[in-house]
Amino acid sequence: MTIISITNTSNRLRSSEKAMALMQKSRSEPNCQSKSKATFHHSIYPKRKSTGNLRQSISQQSSISRSTSNNKIWRQPGHCEIPDILGNAYLKPSPPVAFDLRPTDIAKQVSKRPWYPPSPHCKIPDLPPLVRNENKLESKLRKLLPKISVRSSDPSTRYANFKEIGTGVNGAVVRASYRRKPNVRVAIKRCKLDPDREYRAAILRELKIMASGHNNLIKLREVTLCQDDIWMTMDLMRCSVFAVLCQRGIPEEYTVYMACETLKGLAHLHSQGILHRDVKCENLLLGWHGEVKLADFGLSARINRPNHERLGTTKWMAPEVIREEYYNEKIDMWSLGITVIEMMDRVPPHYAIKDEEELFDIIATEPSPTFTYSYPTMYMRGLVAWLLDEEPETRPTARDALLEIEAHVQSNLLPCSNAQDMTRFLNQVLPTC
Repeated sequence: MTIISITNTSNRLRSSEKAMALMQKSRSEPNCQSKSKATFHHSIYPKRKSTGNLRQSISQQSSISRSTSNNKIWRQPGHCEIPDILGNAYLKPSPPVAFDLRPTDIAKQVSKRPWYPPSPHCKIPDLPPLVRNENKLESKLRKLLPKISVRSSDPSTRYANFKEIGTGVNGAVVRASYRRKPNVRVAIKRCKLDPDREYRAAILRELKIMASGHNNLIKLREVTLCQDDIWMTMDLMRCSVFAVLCQRGIPEEYTVYMACETLKGLAHLHSQGILHRDVKCENLLLGWHGEVKLADFGLSARINRPNHERLGTTKWMAPEVIREEYYNEKIDMWSLGITVIEMMDRVPPHYAIKDEEELFDIIATEPSPTFTYSYPTMYMRGLVAWLLDEEPETRPTARDALLEIEAHVQSNLLPCSNAQDMTRFLNQVLPTC
C-alpha cells in the first residue's frame, strides 16, 4: 500500500510540474495560438485589403523604423536634445539687412512756408541783379562786330571735312564744309588765344578789317570762341596768285588787272588808318569769277602809332623797315612793286640769297630792283620804278597809283584784262583747281 501511494504521489508531482511548465510557456507566448489561428483563417479565407489597412500598415512600419532608428542614435553622456515645446510661438531673429539711404529730393526739402524776419523792424536786402556769365572777349567781339554772328559752341558740330590749305601769321587755314549744307564750303583760320594784350589786339584788328565788307578784302562770315581757340570763318577762294606762279608766269595784262584790284583794297585800308605790312602773292587770293582779294591781316597795324618794328616777309620789306626807321602806309606800296615783279618773273628779286644779313644789306644800300626774267612794256617798268622809290615821301599812295594806272589803261598805254578774261585764264592754267 505504501508503495502504491508513493507512486501516485510522484505521478501527481510530475503532472503538476508539467502544468506549471505549460502555464509559464503560455505566459511567455500569449499570442501564438491566435497568430496561428489568424494565419490559418487568412490562408483559407483571404480578406480584401483597403486603404485603411495599407495606411495602418505603413504607419506601423514607420513607427517601427523610428523606434529602431532612435535606438541606434548615440549621444555623448551628459548631452541631451531639448524638445521643442513652444514650436513657432516666437519668431526667430532674421539675419541683419543692409539698409540703403533714400535718394535726396531737393523739391521736398524746400519749405512752402514763407520766410518771416526775426523782427518786424528788420529790412530784407534786395537780391543782386542776374548777370549772364559771358566772356569779356566775347562781349567785346559782339560790340566790335555787330553784323557778324559770334558763337561759343564747339565748331566741329557745325563743320566737317577739314583739310589744311595754307598758313597765316597767327594760325593755320583749313577748308571745311557745313554739316547741314555739304555743298557750301568755307575757309577757317584757327588761332590760339594768347593772354598777351598786343596779340589779342592784333586778332581784333584782323577781325574788324575782314568784317568791313569791302569787295577786295577777304570777307568774314562768323567768329567762334571755343576753349582757348578762336575760329574765323571766311569765304573760300579758288586759289592764291602764288598757286598760279607754280604753273607759269602771269602775262602783263593780268598783272595790271590784279595790281589795280589790290590797290583798291589797299586804298580802303589806308583810308581806315591801317597798313597791311605783308603784301605778296601768297596773300592775294583769286575767286571763281575772277575776283582778287587781299588776305592775312595778322601783321596789320595802325598808321597813327609810331611803327618801327622789322615785321613782314624779308624779300618784300621796304628799306625803311629794314633800317627799323619810323614808317607809314608807303611800305605797302613798296611791297606791291615787289609783288608785281614776282607775278611776271615768277620769283621775287634776290630770291637766290639765303643769308638774311646779306639780303638786308642789299635792300638797304643798293638801288631798287627791277624785272629780270620777263619783258614788260616801258610803262610797266615806269610804274614799278615809281612804286619802288627809295624815298617814302616821293613814293605814290595807293589812290594816286590807281588813278595813274587807270589813266594809262584808258590811253591804251598799259594792257589790262577784266574779271571774265581772268576767269578764262585761270581755267586754262588750273583746270582742276
